[in-house]
Amino acid sequence: MSTIAEIESAIERLPAKEVEALAVWLEARRKRGVAKPVADAWLNQARGAARPGQSTADVMALTRGDE
Repeated sequence: MSTIAEIESAIERLPAKEVEALAVWLEARRKRGVAKPVADAWLNQARGAARPGQSTADVMALTRGDE
């Protein structure tokens, strides 16, 4: 089951109690929001960490070991 149409069709066949349980789960999932990729969290933490006066070329040299 991978398309919205297939999911909707399956939901239509559920008993009322299971539809209610699904609705509760969906609402909780909606409130939690979509999980952000791990890289996004790291980028948010790293944002602004560069030292003033340091250029991109300086940073690239460090990552290549050109120091």
